[in-house]
Amino acid sequence: MSNALAAIWQRLRDSQKQRIYILPSRAGYAFAGLLLLMLLGAINYNNSLGHLLSFLLASLGHVTMHHSHRNLRLLTLKVTPLEAVFCEQNARFKLSIENNDSRDRYQLEIAHKKHPKMSRWRLFKAYEPVQKIAFIEADNSTSCTLEVKTHHRGWHSLNTLRVASLYPLGLFYCWTLYPQTARVLVYPQAKGRLPLPAPPGGGKQRLKAEQLGDDDFAGLRNYREGEPLHRVAWKAMARDEVMRSKQFSSPEGHELQLRWQDVDTVTDTEARLSQLCNWVMQAERAGHRYGLQIPGVQIEAGNGPQHQHHCLKTLALYHG
Repeated sequence: MSNALAAIWQRLRDSQKQRIYILPSRAGYAFAGLLLLMLLGAINYNNSLGHLLSFLLASLGHVTMHHSHRNLRLLTLKVTPLEAVFCEQNARFKLSIENNDSRDRYQLEIAHKKHPKMSRWRLFKAYEPVQKIAFIEADNSTSCTLEVKTHHRGWHSLNTLRVASLYPLGLFYCWTLYPQTARVLVYPQAKGRLPLPAPPGGGKQRLKAEQLGDDDFAGLRNYREGEPLHRVAWKAMARDEVMRSKQFSSPEGHELQLRWQDVDTVTDTEARLSQLCNWVMQAERAGHRYGLQIPGVQIEAGNGPQHQHHCLKTLALYHG
């Protein structure tokens, strides 16, 4: 008994922390106007059935208001940012909604605040719907993906989330707000017409005879501490109990230096960053080793997903 009372008390405390707002919808205002006309007609003609129907519909609206409010109580939201994207693509967030009540939830609309400085009272203009959830079971959770259009490079924040509902009869618009700090990194657009710069060295290309990669199997060697376990040759180890790691090679490539001065012909800063971003993508696809030099930052030559992300992140967060 004491555990049940403690659970009820905790739910009451949680519900007090969450502010839920409610206003009549357009259908709600029309419903109220219709009730007023019916009541005036019943009074004018002294019609008992008219009075009964008017008060019956008014009580229905009153109960509907409480159901609308209860539909948003005790909801917990958790937002997780997903992978980085390029500018003009959709930033993706994973949203998990937990229903901490013993009642099902229906017809939830998720919207995000377009700009963090917009007034919270601009209810319909400040928020943009991004997802709809039809049903959440009692004492259960659901998850979905939110996609938000990006328009500039750098960190893209999700801002405040609004969870709203017209349940059950559409007479009341009920909503609550959840401040968020999740953000996704947005790279510059990968575009530009300039070709990859030639490797340094008096016009002679410096070839790398063999570089580590994941394309072709190149043999085995003794395992070194710190190497990833997925490269261990387990079948060979089962034969002679000697721990070896697999070696791979990729096609010969060039070592490139992608420099800020190589895009001097491009006048706009954002266009320069987009061109460098495009070069990074081309060099990675071609299997080259490449470095990046921009004002204030110099990245040594390398390749691979982590190196590519490091270069693209540097371009995304550049402030010149």
